[in-house]
Amino acid sequence: MRVSESFTLANDLTCAGDGMVIVSDNITVDLGGHTLTGPGMGPQTWPLPQLDSVGVRVGGHTGVTIRNGKTTAFSTGIYFIDMVSSSIESVTTLRNRFGFYIHASQKITVKDSDVEFNIYGLHLQNSDDCVLVNNLLARQTYNSPGGYGLYLYASSRNRVTDNTIDSNINWGIWFSDAKENMIFHNNVVGNNPPVSDNTEGSNVWYDKQSKEGNWWADYKGKDGDNDSIGDSPYPILGPGGMVDPYPFVAKDGWKTKRRSTIDHYEPAAARPPRGVTVIALAGGSAYTARPGDDRATLRIPDVSQIAMGTDERTLYAASGKTVMAQDIVTGETRDRSSYAVDGIVAANRDGHSVLVVGPQGAEQRDLTTGQSEFFDYHGSAEILAPSYKHNHVFVATPRGIDLLYLNLGGRTPYTIPLDGAPSAMVMAGSGTRIYAAIQGKRIVDVVDTEQYAVVDRIATDVVPTSLAISPREDILYVGSASGVEALTIRDRSLISRAEFLGSVVDLAVSPNGDQLYVALAGLSHAIAVLDAPHLRVGHVIELDNDPSRILVASY
Repeated sequence: MRVSESFTLANDLTCAGDGMVIVSDNITVDLGGHTLTGPGMGPQTWPLPQLDSVGVRVGGHTGVTIRNGKTTAFSTGIYFIDMVSSSIESVTTLRNRFGFYIHASQKITVKDSDVEFNIYGLHLQNSDDCVLVNNLLARQTYNSPGGYGLYLYASSRNRVTDNTIDSNINWGIWFSDAKENMIFHNNVVGNNPPVSDNTEGSNVWYDKQSKEGNWWADYKGKDGDNDSIGDSPYPILGPGGMVDPYPFVAKDGWKTKRRSTIDHYEPAAARPPRGVTVIALAGGSAYTARPGDDRATLRIPDVSQIAMGTDERTLYAASGKTVMAQDIVTGETRDRSSYAVDGIVAANRDGHSVLVVGPQGAEQRDLTTGQSEFFDYHGSAEILAPSYKHNHVFVATPRGIDLLYLNLGGRTPYTIPLDGAPSAMVMAGSGTRIYAAIQGKRIVDVVDTEQYAVVDRIATDVVPTSLAISPREDILYVGSASGVEALTIRDRSLISRAEFLGSVVDLAVSPNGDQLYVALAGLSHAIAVLDAPHLRVGHVIELDNDPSRILVASY
């Protein structure tokens, strides 16, 4: 049905494709309490929006209102693209692949609506200055990627208030490259996990005037002065280090609050610098050194692969099909297990599982229970980046980045295409971005780990062979045959450059962000310690052999 003027729907509609396509400005479609039923959610088309069938589709218009009804069983319930000053009001959208998809639009209002049992809930992409108020974003199902209640990608200055974000099987609220948004007076309960924000100091998780935040069901703090606000802040997951400083201690607490907020919040003091040990794989052995040491010390002989645990102090060292877990600080060997697979080693994000991926397949072992699971995967694994969702792993291969799904029996349903074979790959600390250097090209592909797509490209002056990301995710370090460059990720400006006689084979960054460690091979086999981000060489740690990999343990 093509709609060019305002009207009220008189009956339910069952649709073989799109329900309605709106083709004019300044009209209101009142669904009259009726339901638009589609042909089903259709196949997965991620990273593109699924648009095989859309309940209400609108593009390139202004002043459009959709209200008072239901969309169900479409690929997308309501799709706005290139829209301005339009709204969705009192609409229920159920069992679609996308509930509401707001794309490249400005000043959109979504209010008083229910978004439930979809694969993806309410999705804002490249959309700014929108208002999301008094919606239920609940029980989105999981068909990864998906399962989130509210997803904001590259969207700014949006206001999210008075919503209930409940029991979504994945993230309740996921922000990726989303800045200057304001989020308060929301109930967030039963999501797994509740929230992620990877932008430091930009999004605001409370109302500045009233000093009131959100209700988080997993908040553990107390309200000693009975002002309905917790006396300690609620930490927002993600490397941004953000907090909700004024969390409510009861659901809908802003509706019953009778006292002004008694302000206990004090920004956290700067963390003291963390201790650092650098680990190098060189000449078939693992060596360790403190940044000020003159020479590295042999730690574990006969090692073919090394990986760092999520606690940042457990080293996983593989020798053939045997993997040892050793605490770098105490020297305690916590586990030594034999695997059916000889290959690349990584620690899964659950904190207690180790994954090995090789030509014979993939195997994951839970070091707490000893339980092992084998997966029939035969991709040419070169680099691993476990996902923060605990259920899949990004595997760099010559043909792109495979998604190895552990909860689907090791299926690889999708390969993220890159601009060529990756020569290096690193995941940002938040898990929202992967940076992949392309073999033989002066380019780094930037992959969004929820969209499963290359969303940006960083041009470099050199052909990258190794990469590292600063803890704040604002600086990209690029190693090449001739040296190292430090680039700002936001505007791609060159901060500094360092050159070496030896060849740069790997990079690692201190968790304090103040040092870059450079593994050098060839004319010199050593680890250069540079101040970051200005890349002045402060010290050199000698090695007995050429290194091939370096890691950083911290404590």
